[in-house]
Amino acid sequence: MDLTEVLAIYGAGLSTFVFLWNVVRTRRRVRVITVYGIDGEDDDLRSGLFVIIQNPSASVVHIGGLSILYPGNESSLWAVIKNSIKYRRWFPTYGWVHMSPHLVGIEDGCPVSIEPGQAHQFLVPDDVLEKIVESAERREVMVSVQDQLWNESRSKPIDVPILSD
Repeated sequence: MDLTEVLAIYGAGLSTFVFLWNVVRTRRRVRVITVYGIDGEDDDLRSGLFVIIQNPSASVVHIGGLSILYPGNESSLWAVIKNSIKYRRWFPTYGWVHMSPHLVGIEDGCPVSIEPGQAHQFLVPDDVLEKIVESAERREVMVSVQDQLWNESRSKPIDVPILSD
């Protein structure tokens, strides 16, 4: 193999790598994180679930809305697969109830535009979390975020702790 062939292979590999890297970098991504925590100052402390929407991509992401999800009912695996095919919806959220935060008095700040490398956050207080999981199958919630093009990102499910009085 002579030098020309080695340089041709190197150039083809490098240009393919740069192309794929640019495709991955320019794709819009949203990361949703839920963390249980405390907010406030001095005597005005509130605890609850922090919802953090991060933009790790290189372009602005426009968030249209979000939903708080809680498990509504348990279903068999066959029912999940059948309904996934019927409704053409991916089944990780099958059986989960979608609820707007505005229904329980939470101001989520949506619609919002998040700059690259920035985040948007809000708190879901404990009393509201208790109302949400009252009728849930299990004491867990997750958050689903949709951008203006209806691309959906979800957080991982998080267990809601039982609060002692």
